Amino acid sequence: MLGINVDRQMEISAHDVMEAEKKRRMDAASVGFSVSQEEVPQDRGQLQQSGFPPEERTNGDIVYGYTAPYAEPIEEGTQPFTPPLRPLKEWGARVGIGESGGAAVWQKIREEGIDANPYLEPSADRVEAWLDSHPLEGYL
Repeated sequence: MLGINVDRQMEISAHDVMEAEKKRRMDAASVGFSVSQEEVPQDRGQLQQSGFPPEERTNGDIVYGYTAPYAEPIEEGTQPFTPPLRPLKEWGARVGIGESGGAAVWQKIREEGIDANPYLEPSADRVEAWLDSHPLEGYL
């Protein structure tokens, strides 16, 4: 019999697997951060500018996010509360609805709260889909 045996073996250490998975998660987080930057609501750009790209924490977690104090209320919405009026009047003038429009938004927030305007949730969905379509084997 004439034949050729094509056998390939790879020596992969646990360290190699861990590093490959870290790279895969960092790539996924980079995709997620890009999506969040596209989805983040725009006014003066301060929320977008408060975004920090993926970083590895000391516990091994890879995180990205936003540090503006109003990042969470924009993402998740709020219960009714009384916000300061002056910034909303200024915002109304800036976006073309006038100070009275800003005052109307102030009243709406007092009665209904802030509606959720998710920008991280869509990025998390994209990260999950990306991880599903990019198996670890491609990083080894």
